[in-house]
Amino acid sequence: MRRSRVLLRICALGLGASIALAPLTAASAKSKPTGVNRGSNFCQLLISEGSVGQKYATTIESAFSSGNVAKAKAAILAEFNFGTQYISQALAAGKIPAPIQSALRYFLTVYQQRKTAVGKATSLTALEAALTALTRLPKFTSESQTISSYVATQCGSITATT
Repeated sequence: MRRSRVLLRICALGLGASIALAPLTAASAKSKPTGVNRGSNFCQLLISEGSVGQKYATTIESAFSSGNVAKAKAAILAEFNFGTQYISQALAAGKIPAPIQSALRYFLTVYQQRKTAVGKATSLTALEAALTALTRLPKFTSESQTISSYVATQCGSITATT
C-alpha cells in the first residue's frame, strides 16, 4: 500500500508538469472534450504527450517493483529529461499567459533539484524520500493547480480520443 502511494507521488513529481498540464483529476475527467483553444499548438502538444508520459510511469513503476536502485534512478532521470524537453516545448508553443509560463519554469527548476537528489540517493527509501518531499510543498501544489485550471479552460479534456 505504501509503495503504491509513493509511486503515485513519484509519477506526480516525475510527470509533474505533465500531470499539471494534463490534469488527471476527477474534475478534468468531467471536462468537455474540447476547450476554447483545443486546436492550439499548446493543446496538441499536451494531447500527444499522454502516451509517452504513461510509458515513463510504467517504466518507473516497474523499476521500483524490481527493487533495483540503479534501474529506478535511471528510469526517473530519463523521465526528468523527457519532462524538461516537454516543458521547453510547451513554453515554445507560445501564446500562454505569464503566470502559466512562470509555473512551467518552476517545474524546470523542480526537475533540476530532483535530478540532484535522485543522483545522491543510495536506496529506494532515500529515492522515495527525495521525490516525495517536494510534492508536499505548497508551491508545487499551487503551480500544478494554476496550470491545470488553464489547461482545462484552453484544452478541455486532453485525453486523446480514439
